[in-house]
Amino acid sequence: MVYVNSSATVARGVTVTIGGVAIGEILDDGVPQPQTTTDDIEVTNQDSGEWKEYLAGRKDGGECELKCNAVDGDLGQQALATAYAAGTAYLFITSFPSGSSQSFYGIVKTYDHVIENQILILNCKIKVTGAPEFSVTKSALTGLTVTGEVLVPGTFAGTTYTYTTTIAAADTQTVIVPVCAGAAITVNGVTVASGGNGTITIGAAGTDVVMSVPIVVKETSKAATVYNVIITRPAA
Repeated sequence: MVYVNSSATVARGVTVTIGGVAIGEILDDGVPQPQTTTDDIEVTNQDSGEWKEYLAGRKDGGECELKCNAVDGDLGQQALATAYAAGTAYLFITSFPSGSSQSFYGIVKTYDHVIENQILILNCKIKVTGAPEFSVTKSALTGLTVTGEVLVPGTFAGTTYTYTTTIAAADTQTVIVPVCAGAAITVNGVTVASGGNGTITIGAAGTDVVMSVPIVVKETSKAATVYNVIITRPAA
């Protein structure tokens, strides 16, 4: 007897981020995926004969659902609450075990806690805005530095997504410089050209600060990728 092995991928280890922050304990039926549709525009006229005629209209990313076990201390779930309160679009990235990923901007429309099978569940509805991007290839920075500071790990790699740096107690600003020619890049939500300065205001000197700065890079025909630089400033 000959057995034919399937090429199916086991759906285990799927990750979802919002604004670069991972959301914990996503349920199997709670991975958010856009449900895209296309408007149909009727153009039937006297020359159409017996059959109606249509043209394709605008596309819509639809709505998707996100479900996870409710964990109050989870930073990703806290980010969902922040996004719901803000009412603005955030970048969501779903990464699959095969290496492919889906990225889209979405507005968190609902943020509810429900009980299912005696477990407290966080349930969100997300409205997709703009075009979702599915790709087997992720966007990647080719360089990332913090002006005048040491980035850890010291050697940049496009597949290393989190870095740390410590600035002096007297510093009130720092400058992040991302590099990816031809890509759309934002630093902490502000558009920055490749090789340009992403200035981050830390606040008054002499206080303890730990902040995570997301750097989003989007190359044409590739899924968006989020890097994070964690900046620490010790008190004087």
